[in-house]
Amino acid sequence: MAPVSLGAPVVTVSKRLDQCGRPGFSLAMRRITAVSMGMFVCAVAGCIKGAPENDLAVTEVAEVLVTPEVLHMGRTAYRKYCVQCHGYSGKGDGTSATAFDPPPRDYTDAEVMNAITDLTIAETIRFGGIDRGFPNMPAFPHVNHDELVALVAYVRSLSRPGLASVQIGTVE
Repeated sequence: MAPVSLGAPVVTVSKRLDQCGRPGFSLAMRRITAVSMGMFVCAVAGCIKGAPENDLAVTEVAEVLVTPEVLHMGRTAYRKYCVQCHGYSGKGDGTSATAFDPPPRDYTDAEVMNAITDLTIAETIRFGGIDRGFPNMPAFPHVNHDELVALVAYVRSLSRPGLASVQIGTVE
């Protein structure tokens, strides 16, 4: 059967298809787009030189007494945010721990934990561990200050039974 012409010229439209099957995007354009998106993500994440490492604003370091209520709040937060990787006992043996290299920190190891300040623990919880050589430690920026202090107290108590206080400021 022959094509029927309605008086209009037949126009063949040829769309260039690249390897991805998308019309009109050259390899160079895809590369430019990918680099631009990468730069945007880095800028947002603070990776580009000149961006502050962490927007820390430690107004003052204060000694916070560790009460049973503080430890209870810290234990609750620990079970909510930390137990998957660090385990219930804090030994770094949570259900997700085997997938990580380096493995999660063992909070019960007093020798290791005594070398870390309370403020460093708080900063690592708030901003993650990527700057400290623990790329698998996620950031928890949504944890409020009271919960953060309680979490530091609980984590610290795993290596220091009978802990009386923690030294921490406001980590914003």
